[in-house]
Amino acid sequence: MPLSDILDACPNWFQISSSSEEEILGSARVEVEGAADTISVDLRVHDQWGAIAVQEQIPGTKYPKTCHERHLQSDEHFCLGMRAGSNIVSKDHAVVWWGLLKHFLELQRVAQRTRRWPPQQQMSHGDGGPHQVAAVSAARDLGIEEAYMRMLEGEESWFSVGAFKINKRGKLTNGWLPCPAGCRNNGKPVSRERCCNPGAVATLLNEERLRRKKVADFYAYSRGRGEMCCGTMLSCGLRVFLSDIGAFPAQVKA
Repeated sequence: MPLSDILDACPNWFQISSSSEEEILGSARVEVEGAADTISVDLRVHDQWGAIAVQEQIPGTKYPKTCHERHLQSDEHFCLGMRAGSNIVSKDHAVVWWGLLKHFLELQRVAQRTRRWPPQQQMSHGDGGPHQVAAVSAARDLGIEEAYMRMLEGEESWFSVGAFKINKRGKLTNGWLPCPAGCRNNGKPVSRERCCNPGAVATLLNEERLRRKKVADFYAYSRGRGEMCCGTMLSCGLRVFLSDIGAFPAQVKA
């Protein structure tokens, strides 16, 4: 069972107080390098529909019960990453899971102190995650991955403004204009028609549009459930207009 692998791989920074086939209760005590304090939180680890889930023993004690900007989900569980608790079938898988949990707790410490999710750690909420992964891959193929990550942190770019269209041939319309991906020939900018990687450009534009739509849908659903901003972060999709959501850090539900 996945929980038994988690138990076997338990690290020395997690002290177990009780365990059963259904759950593990204990306390995380994570030392922070270069800091005088220690991350301390009481946790409950359990099997949730065949996947490993983790939350505070009493949600809301140290962290907000729910804060999507801090990966604290509507069901009061931690979001460690896309499908992080699934398919844990060995001790090695469990070791990776514990590493993700430790990293999550360290990120929470940063978020608590700065009121921002740490740079380049964000993943889009709801069903936006797979679209972000695809967009990042396309951006990497174009050599603009860093620009894409800056966009997730709030800096707009050509692939996020919604001004570009793709024609039936899978290329940018207005082919005589300069290629926005920065393609060059002999050091000179080339036209959109002569883009060096039109497939990656189309993928980036399409996936980013879908990512933004899924994030907007996620927050619309959250507001419909009556969820309110906890106020612990500087920006939050629960207190902005839907059209603005894509401009904020997007830690998508894992």
